[in-house]
Amino acid sequence: MNIKLILLVILASGFISKFGIAVDSISPMPLPKQLRIESSLPREKVWRRLTLKQKKFAYHLMKAGVEGKKLLAHQIHRHSNLIRSFIFDSVTPKQIIETKKLLGEDGLQEYLTYAAKFLDQGGPYASSNRKYLLKKSSPEKITQLITRLSPKWPDATKLEVVKLMTDPDYEVQIYPENQEGKGLELTGGNLYAPTITGREVKAVLDKSLKINLNCRVVRTATELTCEVQTTSTPGVVGDTLIKINEHLKNALPFAATQFQRDQITKTMTYFEKGNIDDFRAANIAWVKDGSNSPVDLMIGWVEVYEDWLARIGSWESYVQIVDPIISKQAQALATHAQYFENEMPYGTFKKTFPPNYAPPALMVYYFQERGSYRTGGYNLPNFDDIRRDVGAKNIIRLPLPGETEDPAFKDMWREALSEYVVPSKIDVMIEEREKIWKVLVLLHEIIGHGSGTYDESKFGKNEDPISALGPLGSALEEQRADLTALIFGGDKTLVDVGIYKTKEEAKKTLHLMYDFYVMDFMRRTSGQRTFTEAHQRGHWLFIKKLIAANAIGWISKTGKETHTTDDGILVVKDPEKFQEVSKALLGQLQKIKATRDEEGLKNLFEKYAPLDEINSDWAQAIIKRGESLKINSGYVEQPWIVTSSSRFKSLGGKTLESIAPFWHEAF
Repeated sequence: MNIKLILLVILASGFISKFGIAVDSISPMPLPKQLRIESSLPREKVWRRLTLKQKKFAYHLMKAGVEGKKLLAHQIHRHSNLIRSFIFDSVTPKQIIETKKLLGEDGLQEYLTYAAKFLDQGGPYASSNRKYLLKKSSPEKITQLITRLSPKWPDATKLEVVKLMTDPDYEVQIYPENQEGKGLELTGGNLYAPTITGREVKAVLDKSLKINLNCRVVRTATELTCEVQTTSTPGVVGDTLIKINEHLKNALPFAATQFQRDQITKTMTYFEKGNIDDFRAANIAWVKDGSNSPVDLMIGWVEVYEDWLARIGSWESYVQIVDPIISKQAQALATHAQYFENEMPYGTFKKTFPPNYAPPALMVYYFQERGSYRTGGYNLPNFDDIRRDVGAKNIIRLPLPGETEDPAFKDMWREALSEYVVPSKIDVMIEEREKIWKVLVLLHEIIGHGSGTYDESKFGKNEDPISALGPLGSALEEQRADLTALIFGGDKTLVDVGIYKTKEEAKKTLHLMYDFYVMDFMRRTSGQRTFTEAHQRGHWLFIKKLIAANAIGWISKTGKETHTTDDGILVVKDPEKFQEVSKALLGQLQKIKATRDEEGLKNLFEKYAPLDEINSDWAQAIIKRGESLKINSGYVEQPWIVTSSSRFKSLGGKTLESIAPFWHEAF
């Protein structure tokens, strides 16, 4: 379960309205005007810390990760791998000159931004479930470029790719945003084969159609079925998994522990045979390995955020370098899991952990991250019986050395805070932002996701409660973990484990965390332009509850009570009420999860977190004010590779045009 770096009748009162037309809720995402390019040098500093054996281990794991990007692309869109190859061909040192002649200067820069986003995410879609779109290059010019570089593509494929890249109405979303799957056949995601409808799936789900993490739903001559993804699957899936297993096999001699070898061996068997029990065994070995391996790996079909049924996992892989010194603080927090469980604001469904229980908690550098979005940490496995009987493992992302001290990084945050925070709090938030985020992620992953139990009679054997609750289950679980952090973010135990020095610092940081959380909701809304994504859907539910309780409210970003649509921001008005709402909602969400109250979950989100409110005046104003924020533009990293001789090499320069010719090596 990942955490991302990543309002109602009451909302409407207090704004001077000027937006008269509702905005299409499934419009494509605009490409950022300027994409940040982060230097790869901080990553090289981490690489130098490793021993030769650790470098060789990481090298082979990263080779597997590079191959895995093809599996991610295949899941995201049926043509993603073709488009990847086309992009690589269009930006070679020789061809980029011709591409620039065809598209023009402005057209090339937009195309390179599109290409960078596409390669980084594995396909054309942002995490907000909206595709990016080319506007400065006509369909005719993109057709001409494809014809020149990919002449063997069938005409139908060429037409579909051009429409995907340039048509604002074609396959705008990767998955449908409703529990019935309405419109599934119009989306671009490839977890379900083309033309399959949500109604068809629902009619046979859990009857003749059994779905698991490593499925792709396809149509045979007589029925819908799960095509299990293995080394024997025809085409790109089988070919890629064979190569991944070769790299994993090459990594085995350099593994640090027997548990790590067991994890890799069971993972290879899973990729070969497709039996979920082998993936479960790999997860158990990974958890038991704890923090004993300096180079840690997670790979496979894991999170279910991009499946409208929350059943099929998205491909992802992480090669992460553990910082043993900083990890001691996280591990100290984990030893207090029972204390926090006892203090949870709900009466029943509390866990009793074994004596001396302390789930592994690793502070790591994400050395290689392959997924459709970036995370701030994760808590796995998602198999709840393994979490209960064996335990879970917490991975917390560290900023790369010097990353947060970069003046450009601080300027980016100052710009965002200036838009959504009163002036008096900007400096202190910049100073304390990293600490606030660290506490939030630590409590979210280590305590939040690990908390609570449920009525096992309501669920099938080995059935995951979150998947059982459907797509809203993910929003529930992520918000449940966030609320845990917001409730305990100033707890005295955080002083005991060394996160804070004094109780006064703890209280001050907790209140700043409240301010930051509300600000970040506005910032995320401006960047994602939707409430659809699971984490943001949960945030939206909570924000609306806070407004209803008058714990937060609208003022001008100048600090004055009088505000307009153009300058209104949400601020914390009553920290005590903020805490009360957090506790009440956490109790409500835990009860829904524990009792499998699917109807209650649906009603809660329909009432307090409607998706169509993104079209309201206040939301559209927030979005408009975030259009030019650098933080919403995102970033791509300067390409880099590690050679077979364990040498780290940075590629290209500081502009998209200088790094594009090296993308084929890095992606």
